[in-house]
Amino acid sequence: MKPGILTIAATLMLVASTAAAQTLDDALRYSRIFYQGTARFNGMSGAFTALGGDISAVALNPAAAGVFRSTEIAISPNLMFRTLNTNFNGFSDDKSASDFNLGQVGVVASLSTGRKSGLTNLNIAYTLNRTNNFYRYAVIDGISDNSSMVDFWALQASGYNGNPGYNTWELEGMPWVAYDSYMIDTLSGEFRQYASIFSYYGDTEPVYGQKMKRTIDNFGYTNEHNIAIGANISDKLYLGAAFGITGLSYTSHYLHSEIDDADIIFDFENFSYTDHFVASGSGFNFKLGAIVRPVESLRLGLSFTTPTVYTVDEWFYNNFTAFLNNDTPADFSDDIDYSSESGELTYRYRITTPYRINAGIAYQVGNVALLSADYEFIDYATARLSRGTDGYDFYSENEDLKSELGSAGNLRLGAEVRLGSLYLRGGYSHYGSSFREGTLNESATNNGYSTGIGFRQNKFYIDLSMVWLTGSEGYMMYPDDPRSNPLYRSDPVYIDTHDKYLTATLGFKF
Repeated sequence: MKPGILTIAATLMLVASTAAAQTLDDALRYSRIFYQGTARFNGMSGAFTALGGDISAVALNPAAAGVFRSTEIAISPNLMFRTLNTNFNGFSDDKSASDFNLGQVGVVASLSTGRKSGLTNLNIAYTLNRTNNFYRYAVIDGISDNSSMVDFWALQASGYNGNPGYNTWELEGMPWVAYDSYMIDTLSGEFRQYASIFSYYGDTEPVYGQKMKRTIDNFGYTNEHNIAIGANISDKLYLGAAFGITGLSYTSHYLHSEIDDADIIFDFENFSYTDHFVASGSGFNFKLGAIVRPVESLRLGLSFTTPTVYTVDEWFYNNFTAFLNNDTPADFSDDIDYSSESGELTYRYRITTPYRINAGIAYQVGNVALLSADYEFIDYATARLSRGTDGYDFYSENEDLKSELGSAGNLRLGAEVRLGSLYLRGGYSHYGSSFREGTLNESATNNGYSTGIGFRQNKFYIDLSMVWLTGSEGYMMYPDDPRSNPLYRSDPVYIDTHDKYLTATLGFKF
């Protein structure tokens, strides 16, 4: 165990590696896509790979731009309602909020060649689509029976020299702050093995039962600008290509606290840890696509989107406070009231998201109805982190990506019925789990239902839609590794998400 008392100067050793290490979560966050588009697109659950003819469809298949016969402009504000339910060791909590954003805006310029066969139209399109909404406000509140966050810091410290009397002193970051505050310490007679105050630094069996609370307050988005060109060849074949410019903005904030209300843990009273980071970035990709109409009523579509390459800048800080009473009644001289703050730190790195393949089929029932189905394939295991500011190559993180993530298939089904100038729409979507079989979130899928209504004239249209999207996931407040430390186990928190998206579209044709 360490000798001596706390030193204020030691708190200055909190370095960049402690705050927001880039992980699998970052790569997955920016790789998943839930397109928001026009109300027609949303009302049919986005099943437009083969249909085309909708400005939002250009984001799925640039050949959709070639289907247009006139110049068109559309704008679609979107209102999201999100409810999050958390369940931690039988303790549950519900939080709801809303968010207003611009889900879509776009324009297509149709240029006719005057021919009746061959290249009949060459169209240029610009679209902006929101591709994900990172809003999350949740409270996790319950009793922890198996572990503490400081156990994780003890695990992080293992193997590093914890004796400040030697020139080989290596401990830094959050493990150092936990060490400096006596939340963790070396085992008796050891300099490289650590345990937390919950086992009295390895001298006793661990004792838990503290109240644990985490408040999560995240927000942000990804969006995509597409500049596309689409060609109509004899009304039988539509070809398209697009250049995508992507953007991301993400703010992550959580406050984690543990309190020994029951007074069952020797010396320990409470600690709190705040982690905050802001990320912004931009990227690019390319799309190629085709739509074939072998007969008048049938369309087949196929598109390929290259990996998106993001450059991400992060700003982050954390702070930590702890209080230990050292169990000396009426004597406050040996109490430890500790605080540390990192100050703002920065880091830049690169994320390469997976490629995407979309295939679709659409069938038109006379002038009465449309039926459409899409299948999308994504291999999330191909996502990569790279090019850290300090030259870090993310080898271990990328190995985690390959071992934890897998391929997924997304299914989108849509239907539209025409009643004169009135259109009725509905759809269903299923988003497969991004994780491999055998992992915590192997069944973390999302399912959506949609409905919509529209009114259309020759030069004007207005559409409304509502989408219901639900999903469940297991969330780890901190990781554990039973192979290294079988004495504690981090219990997952189960989070259920219920989203409603209300979209209105106003469009004009020229």
